Amino acid sequence: MRHPLAYLLAHAGALATRYSDAALRPYGLTTRQYGLLAQLDLEPELTTSELARQLDVSRQTLHEMIGGLERAGYLVRAPGATGRTRRLALTPQAVRRLPRLRRVLQDAEEEFFEGVSPAAAETLRRLLQGVLAHVTDDESWLP
Repeated sequence: MRHPLAYLLAHAGALATRYSDAALRPYGLTTRQYGLLAQLDLEPELTTSELARQLDVSRQTLHEMIGGLERAGYLVRAPGATGRTRRLALTPQAVRRLPRLRRVLQDAEEEFFEGVSPAAAETLRRLLQGVLAHVTDDESWLP
């Protein structure tokens, strides 16, 4: 049977997220929360609207994620560029932990792809990055 690509992507994504969520649980994070931290690390001046769009979540979901990350000590609200606005900033704890979190997720990815050739996993990564860059019109997905 030839399954629709959207179904395959959604199912694979859900399974991969289980692995990464389990790996991040000791740090009080989910995969989506890690994505928010990683995006802010790359682009610290993002507004909440831009962040919601890049993460493909509603503003309400983003505010819930931000609240959890603030309570966990990963984010703070800091003065924005104009002084009249506010922006999100990573805490020193978040900056210190990000390299470790990347390694934790790399280990979870290796576990997820156990039995799949490294070349096949890397081909999948490049294909998905290309698709995401095209669909979102955001070249930051590309290596």
